[in-house]
Amino acid sequence: MILVTGARGNVGGELLRQLSAGGHAVRALTRDAARAGLPAGADVAEGDFGTAGSLAAALAGADSLFLMTSGHETAVLREAVRAGVRRVVLLSSMAATTRPQSLIGRMHREAELAVEASGVEWTFLRPGQFASNTLAWRSQLAAGDVVRTPFADVALPAVHPGDIAAVARTALTRNGHAGQAYPLSGPEPVTPVEQVAAVGEAIGRKLRHEEIGPEQAAAAMAAHMPAPIVAASLEFLGSPTPEETRPVPTVEKVTGTPARTFAQWARDNADGFR
Repeated sequence: MILVTGARGNVGGELLRQLSAGGHAVRALTRDAARAGLPAGADVAEGDFGTAGSLAAALAGADSLFLMTSGHETAVLREAVRAGVRRVVLLSSMAATTRPQSLIGRMHREAELAVEASGVEWTFLRPGQFASNTLAWRSQLAAGDVVRTPFADVALPAVHPGDIAAVARTALTRNGHAGQAYPLSGPEPVTPVEQVAAVGEAIGRKLRHEEIGPEQAAAAMAAHMPAPIVAASLEFLGSPTPEETRPVPTVEKVTGTPARTFAQWARDNADGFR
């Protein structure tokens, strides 16, 4: 049995679908099963990372765990080991190595260290920018055909969450991935201008990008993000390290299938922008 945390998210939800389609025994963890909106027939269990003892039922019978970083790793892993979990795939971040002194980097590296200390067989997934971050543009698209972002010409190799899920599925269901920390990216760097054009093509609208300053972007992001996360995110977007801008072939090396482009992600998720 594989327990998937974050099953309502862009990566966890796709992982749940891939594992189910492959015939694997899988269970989704959620804080509220009645409102989870997961596929009919899915094995769903309730629990909260903040109360590790609440995870006992969800972990019962599980031997593998897909774990989202939460800040509660030590307690969660203690319960997982007690339940018999032997393999953990952690969704970490490229920032754990590219900017370890940043808030995001420290948080994810601390989660990795907790997994290492637990004694389980582990694999770390370290993606950079998620293609799905552009879903934050939906409110702008509802108001018109202009998308406003900072750093118009900064190109990052945004990764398709379905490809992150495919690497997670492989590491959870096949041997040979223990002790590996996998950086993950898309196949090519894309700028916000190019991303807007790709979304427009996917939804059949002629969209236009307009650059704004980081201060204006920070004010908009602060409505749904803590200030330290806003600052760290804008630093990543505006001043990426060479490692963060360089595509890596990990998706294809692990899964045998090339990583999908941002344009493919936009086509796959066009309904999310309509």
